[in-house]
Amino acid sequence: MRVFEDRYIQMLKDIADKPFFVVSMISSGDEVGGTATPYRIGTLVEFDAIDRQGDFQLIRPKGRQRVYLEKLDRESKPYLTASCVAYGDESPADPVAVDRLPELEATILKMVTVLGPEESRGIRDVMEGVRTDMDRENFSLFLCGCLHLPPIYLQRLLESRSLPYRMENALNLLSQRE
Repeated sequence: MRVFEDRYIQMLKDIADKPFFVVSMISSGDEVGGTATPYRIGTLVEFDAIDRQGDFQLIRPKGRQRVYLEKLDRESKPYLTASCVAYGDESPADPVAVDRLPELEATILKMVTVLGPEESRGIRDVMEGVRTDMDRENFSLFLCGCLHLPPIYLQRLLESRSLPYRMENALNLLSQRE
């Protein structure tokens, strides 16, 4: 992420001792000027270091978990803040759907890696590498985040609290692209 707006530079200073913040897509309003309203489901991200390049501060955020934005605060800081709680998957009700998850994950991985040379370059190695470091819920969210789909579809996948449902929807969305 390239950070250059004064309000976000201030945010980076404010969180220097705990480099975590939430990223959430805008549901309505303008991004600049404080009138934007975010979707209530976002991602808690962490970053290791800030790389300064001219007027930009570059950070590489790593998603840590989904969160629900409870109370928004537009007054206390020059940037939007919110109180958040963890937002995880609910237990799957259908054991058959859970048994199909490896098949669904493999299909998504195959479909993503054949999207085209520009889109697929190195993505298989990245996905295979993170697969071993993540639980099934977070890996499915990572896979969905790698898909080249309109942002609102990605938001809906992020909001889904059922891993089998999320995977089925991701497959359906990918099949519609063909």
